[in-house]
Amino acid sequence: MRKKLAVYTPNEIVAELLKRKGVPHEVLNAKNHEREAQIIAEAGHRGSVTIATNIAGRGVDVVLGGKPPESQSKREWAKWQKDHNEVVKLGGLHVIGTERHESRRIDNQLRGRSGRQGDPGSTRFYLALDDDIMRIFGGEQVAKVMTMLKIPEDEPIEHGMVSRSIEQAQIKVEGFNFDARKHVVEYDDVMNKQREIVYGLRKRVLSGEITESEVISNIQSLLSNIVKSYAPRGVVESEVLPIVTALVEIVPFDDDSQKAIGQQFKKSGIADEIITSINQIISDAVTQRKSQVGEEVWKEIIKYAYLSSIDNLWIDHLDAVDDMREGIGLRGYGQRDPLVEYKGEAFPMFERLMAQIDSEFAKRLFRIQIGAQPAPTPIPTTNLTTHHPQPSVPSSDNNDFLTAMQTLQKTSAQNEHKKLGRNDPCWCKSGKKYKHCHYPN
Repeated sequence: MRKKLAVYTPNEIVAELLKRKGVPHEVLNAKNHEREAQIIAEAGHRGSVTIATNIAGRGVDVVLGGKPPESQSKREWAKWQKDHNEVVKLGGLHVIGTERHESRRIDNQLRGRSGRQGDPGSTRFYLALDDDIMRIFGGEQVAKVMTMLKIPEDEPIEHGMVSRSIEQAQIKVEGFNFDARKHVVEYDDVMNKQREIVYGLRKRVLSGEITESEVISNIQSLLSNIVKSYAPRGVVESEVLPIVTALVEIVPFDDDSQKAIGQQFKKSGIADEIITSINQIISDAVTQRKSQVGEEVWKEIIKYAYLSSIDNLWIDHLDAVDDMREGIGLRGYGQRDPLVEYKGEAFPMFERLMAQIDSEFAKRLFRIQIGAQPAPTPIPTTNLTTHHPQPSVPSSDNNDFLTAMQTLQKTSAQNEHKKLGRNDPCWCKSGKKYKHCHYPN
C-alpha cells in the first residue's frame, strides 16, 4: 500500500517524469485554476499524487480520505470514514520538497500542509549541490569534501550541520531581500512626495479652488520673470522682440497689435514699466475673454486648461524620472550614494515640472475655442389637406412630397455610412474644412 503523496516542485518537470513512469497524478497550477477546488478535494485520497507549485495560501486544507460527503447518508459517511482511517494509518499526508527556497517562510508554509488539525503527516526535502541556494552558499566546498571522501553521488547526506548551514544561507538571503525592499521604499518616498503635491494641485482645480486672481497672478509672474531674464536693468531694442513673442504665445494678438505693443515697449525701455504694461494687458485680456464666453464657461476653460497641462506633463515627468532611476545605480562605482544622487536630481526635475505646468496652462488658456453645437437638419414639411384617396394617378404635390422624403432618406443613409475626415469640406457647405468649422472641439 502507498501513502497519499503531494509534491511541491517546479511542476512541469516532475509531471513529465511521473508521466514517463506511468504514475497517475494531478497538477495544481494556474493552467488548472478552474479545477483547483476539485484537485484539492481529491488530494486526500489514498495513493493520490498532487504536484503543486505553491499550495500554501489556497485557503483549503487537504482532508485525509478526500472531501467529506455533503449528504447525510450514513453509508457515504461510513465509506469516507473508512478511507480516512486508512490514510491516517499509513501516516497521513507526506509532503516532498525538491528544493529549499530563499525564504524560510515558504518552506514553513510547505511543511504546514501536513499534520494539520491533529492529523498525522511528514515532510522531507531533497536538495542537490547545484541548486541555487547551495550553489551560492557553500555548494562547491561540500562537493570537494565528497570528492575527497569518495562519497557516491547518489548517496544522501543527512546531518544537522547541513540543515543549519542552509538555514543560515536563507537568513542571509532574507536580509539581502529586506534591504532591497527597504531601498525601493526609500526611492518611492521621493516620488510619493511629488505625487502628493501634483495631486493636491489637481484636486484644487477640480474643486474650483483656483481663483481668477490667482490665474492672473501666475501669468503675470511668468511674464515678469521672462522680462527680467532678458533685461534685468533696462531693455534695448533687440530684446523687445523676444518679450513680445513670449506675450503673444500666451495672448494671441494680431500683427497690428503686436507692432503697437512692441513700439510701446521700445519707447519705455525700463523693465519695471514694461512689466506694469504686461500686467495690465493680461488683466484686460482675462476680463475681455470672460465677458465673451460667460463666467461659468470661463471657469470650465480654466479647469480644462489646467487639467490637460497637468496630466500630459506629469506623465512625461514620470517617464523621465524612471529613465533617470535606471542608471542612477552606476553612481555607486564613483563612490557616491545612488539614493542621495537620485534625490538631488529628482528635485530640480520636479521644479521644472511645476514651472512647465504654469507655462503650458498660460499658453492654452486664451487659445481654447468654444465650438457651437451644430443645428439639427430640418425635416421638410408640406401643407397636406385631408382628402379621401382616389383610385386615380397621384397628384403632383404628393409626388413632390414623396420625392423629397426619398431624397432625405437617401441622403441620411449616405451620411450614416460616410464619415467626414478632419480635412474634408464641412457638411454645412461653408467652404471651410471640417476641422475649422463644425469639428467638435
